[in-house]
Amino acid sequence: MHILEEIADKKKQTTVENAQHLFGVESLEEIDIVVHTDYEPQANMNIDHERALALQPGTAKPMLRLYSWKPHAVSLGAHQRESDIDRTACERLGIAVVRRPTGGRAIVHADELTYSVVLPLTTTNEPNRTIHDIYREVNILLLRALHRMGATMLDFEKKQPDFRAHYKSGSVAMPCFASSARHEIVHGTRKVVGSAQKLYGSVVLQHGSILLGRGHERLADILNLHNDAEREQIRTTICSRSASLGELFGRSVSFEECAEAILSTIKLSTIKN
Repeated sequence: MHILEEIADKKKQTTVENAQHLFGVESLEEIDIVVHTDYEPQANMNIDHERALALQPGTAKPMLRLYSWKPHAVSLGAHQRESDIDRTACERLGIAVVRRPTGGRAIVHADELTYSVVLPLTTTNEPNRTIHDIYREVNILLLRALHRMGATMLDFEKKQPDFRAHYKSGSVAMPCFASSARHEIVHGTRKVVGSAQKLYGSVVLQHGSILLGRGHERLADILNLHNDAEREQIRTTICSRSASLGELFGRSVSFEECAEAILSTIKLSTIKN
């Protein structure tokens, strides 16, 4: 049995029930749904961060947001060194530089759909829920959406790598898309969706990149590296360990197509633009 079918069989829930269960609401109208393609890169990061802060005292609703990046941008992990990035190269290539509230290494956001969810860690129905449970549940919904698009070749990564060993050298030589965490969405050994989390007290922010096409491998062009050989090694690593929907389908995949699949999967009745 496919891993998604196994999980669905255990939960015995519909897609809508899973979404309501995930956000801890009775109705999907209790969630702010935002879909847009026109915010500046730093505004994208600020919105996610500020909503998490606002949800803590209950002055805002949980949120699902689908967005893109104009201009393209590189986001640094919350604790990553700014010196890892060549600012001059970024300016030359027209790539903005921002910092994520979440951890991990630098990612170039280009031809992708970025999702974010801001929701309570625990709910009445899930008083003992962990951030790992949320990670899995969000990716269940995303995998269903991608299957709806026809990407039935995708599945979950079943093993958890040792990220401390992965990053312990402090080098920039291990990009974010070089390894997949458990329950990330992959095609074989190649990551298609990369996600990260931050816990704000009792609130979780999770956001991530769904690769629609190429562009994320341009990270190799803007890292501060020692030589061209190291740059090509990084590019090869990114390309060999990641895959886009466009590559898998053999055609262009638009932001709108992917967004519609996600919204249809959780059966949203209203969309805020």
